[in-house]
Amino acid sequence: MKRYLTILLLTLSTVLPAGAQLRLGLDVGVDLSHVSFDKAIADSKEQQGFFFGPKLKATIPMLGLGADVALRYAQRNVCIIDDMTSVERQTYLNDHMSYVEVPVNIRWDFGLPALGIYIATGPQWDWYIGEGSWTSVGQFQANFEHSVYSWNIGAGLWLFNHLDIGIAVNIPLTKQGSYISDAYNALRKATEEIQMKNHAFQLSLDFYF
Repeated sequence: MKRYLTILLLTLSTVLPAGAQLRLGLDVGVDLSHVSFDKAIADSKEQQGFFFGPKLKATIPMLGLGADVALRYAQRNVCIIDDMTSVERQTYLNDHMSYVEVPVNIRWDFGLPALGIYIATGPQWDWYIGEGSWTSVGQFQANFEHSVYSWNIGAGLWLFNHLDIGIAVNIPLTKQGSYISDAYNALRKATEEIQMKNHAFQLSLDFYF
């Protein structure tokens, strides 16, 4: 944890010179996410989740360059469809996956004094604080990593320097976890863990005090 915080502070220090304007706000939003598998033995449906938490934005006057960082609680829903079931496709839903998220973005704001647009990009660290595995007896076992890294690319509108409305794509850099299909391994007569990755589309609303 200390190592991640050190990286975070170093990242912010590169874009926050003396004189940068700081604003503290609240970041809330929803996302649509789905899990991908590196082999076609299972599928996933898009599921809606939500997030909220404090956010700090810094902007260099006149240039519009800056950064933002948030500390968010997020709940995601995961739907796994087992394609290896012999009779019919079985769907399994887990809607109690809780995360602590820390997105850090470099951003560029431009426009009129009261209205403008911004673009932002940067890394995100997620810590899963739920059960490490999810098992359906005789079907599969899904094991979830407790630390996940991804990259955000987003854009949005800002109003009067107090409100941001944004959209972003969250691209996984590390695996979400591993998936073990009992039927697939029975056919292969060996045990293989299939990698899972989580992809998300986010819609956020930020209010700065």
